[in-house]
Amino acid sequence: MIGAIRVCGRWVCRQLLDRLSRRAQGPDPPPRRKLIQQFCQTTGWRDAKGRLSLSSASVALRKLEKQGQVQLPPMAGRTRGPTRRGLPDDGQPLPPLPKLPAPDRAIDGLRLRLIQDEHDPAHPIWNRLIVREHPLGRRPLVGTQLRYLVECDAGIVGALGFGPPAFHLECRDQWIGWTPKARERNRGQLIGLSRFLIRPGLSRPNLASHCYGLALGQVASDWQQRYGVKPVLVETYVDRLSHQGRSLAASNWRRLGESKGRGRDDPQRQHSQSPKDVWVYELDPQARRHLQACPAEIVLLRQACVTAFRRPR
Repeated sequence: MIGAIRVCGRWVCRQLLDRLSRRAQGPDPPPRRKLIQQFCQTTGWRDAKGRLSLSSASVALRKLEKQGQVQLPPMAGRTRGPTRRGLPDDGQPLPPLPKLPAPDRAIDGLRLRLIQDEHDPAHPIWNRLIVREHPLGRRPLVGTQLRYLVECDAGIVGALGFGPPAFHLECRDQWIGWTPKARERNRGQLIGLSRFLIRPGLSRPNLASHCYGLALGQVASDWQQRYGVKPVLVETYVDRLSHQGRSLAASNWRRLGESKGRGRDDPQRQHSQSPKDVWVYELDPQARRHLQACPAEIVLLRQACVTAFRRPR
């Protein structure tokens, strides 16, 4: 396709990129963010809820800049704070451990509490629990995410966090049957269980399995309501040095294999982490079929390329 270039799963007209560059390099150019916003509006680059996909388009345009396909005003410099990036901890006391009933009795009111946003009173409680009681500590969640507290009538039992999946994962991609194009187009239907915490000091048979069941029965609809996309598959990782994944197996998760020990925060693959067992759970019985689908791609019409970013007279 001579008149267009493919980036981030989309075809973009080269004439549009040329006009965008001339607009950016001309007299009195608009700010970079404004140009990206206009680019999204022209190309119809929106998320499933109809919002402009400014973050995805910004990533795509940075890739095109590195290839010399487009020129934009420089990015605004970031102000570096004195503290390292990570989950905050407000220093407040942790909620007391609930007293659970005997194993032969049900836990009254065991439920999930979805945290709505950073202004939700449960948000700092979630941070405290993860920072002080989860092995990953302050390591931040990135991108789209859902956070839950696991509660019962006696108090807070634990916490869960869902976020984006790994970009590339050999055993997972082979099991799904992903081509590079299908992975690029359908990654949004896959999410990751990135945090799972049963609070230290709480010991009860099958408690983890019950928590998995609550989360997996609710997360697809919650994710769709917040982001407009209904996930069909969840992935998670288990460090075999400390866990065997028995609760996952009891909850009908499927072990696919082992990761290569490359972390999300190491894009150059320079540092190795300990390999993890890779587990998935199918939220939809046709999960693999949905993830393999490759609908026809849309190219911006030539007339739209010609008129886009035309300076008003």
